[in-house]
Amino acid sequence: MVTVNGQKSPTLGIVENAQLKIMDALVPINIYIIDSTKEELLIKSNWFSKYKADLILTENKLKFEA
Repeated sequence: MVTVNGQKSPTLGIVENAQLKIMDALVPINIYIIDSTKEELLIKSNWFSKYKADLILTENKLKFEA
């Protein structure tokens, strides 16, 4: 897996069809587990396309279709 900063990290495992809860919506995602010193959730760009998601940083909002 290549992270957002361009570094390659080996995938230690995958949790398939996990349920990500955003407000009242449950959205299925695959979680790729990597070795990291940070607690972060990285969302692949295809997730944004699949759910027609818009990340509005200036308003701290995420809009999407579940």
